[in-house]
Amino acid sequence: MEEGRKSASFFTDMLNKTKRDKIFIVILAGVLMMVIAMPTKSSSTQTVTTGSIYSDSSGDYDQTLGKELEEMLGNIEGVGEVKVLLKTSDEREVTGVMVVCEGGDDKNLVAYITDAINGLLGVPVHKIKVMKMSE
Repeated sequence: MEEGRKSASFFTDMLNKTKRDKIFIVILAGVLMMVIAMPTKSSSTQTVTTGSIYSDSSGDYDQTLGKELEEMLGNIEGVGEVKVLLKTSDEREVTGVMVVCEGGDDKNLVAYITDAINGLLGVPVHKIKVMKMSE
């Protein structure tokens, strides 16, 4: 019972406060809500780099990346022999990819390769072209 009276007296005291005190309490509550709602930077994000993509001292970033992509695509069943041409910007951002492979006439394989390049390099699908290699 006594606890119910204490909480009731708390609210009664709040209602009896001056207008200036009420405004101050509302402002403090607002600031507290803003602090709680602020996004925090996650420190659990890790970047993993494999291979020699960024350790190429000659500056031929697109050639190195193209060779690694050729190697990986060559290991996919049905691709066969493969050649890759990458177009990069000055900021080492891949802006276009052309893949010529023996399995380039298989529509499912073309879609698979396109999705893989899109996911790996972030190149828009309309800037990736997969074609059949001439015999």
